[in-house]
Amino acid sequence: MVIPPPNVTGYLHLGHALTNTVEDAISRCCTLYDLHRMKGKIVLWNPGCDHAGIATQVVVEKKLKREQNLSRHDLGREKFVEQVWKWKNEANLDIEK
Repeated sequence: MVIPPPNVTGYLHLGHALTNTVEDAISRCCTLYDLHRMKGKIVLWNPGCDHAGIATQVVVEKKLKREQNLSRHDLGREKFVEQVWKWKNEANLDIEK
């Protein structure tokens, strides 16, 4: 099981806490109806694995469409990645406040 890091914007919400609590409980006692850890098996709960890339891509694609009427295909990979980094740096300003 993996715990994703905070969103790229740094905003946490109740869903993060709830998900992490459920994952913690599952890793401690049961997975797929078997009590693996209680049976002495090793269970790895790996915090910090990224899942936000797809969500970030969607946010940037919507922003491009709304503001410039462009798709990521119109820009090409390199220019789109530049836009993602630009958006990420703008979003990080909220984290630093």
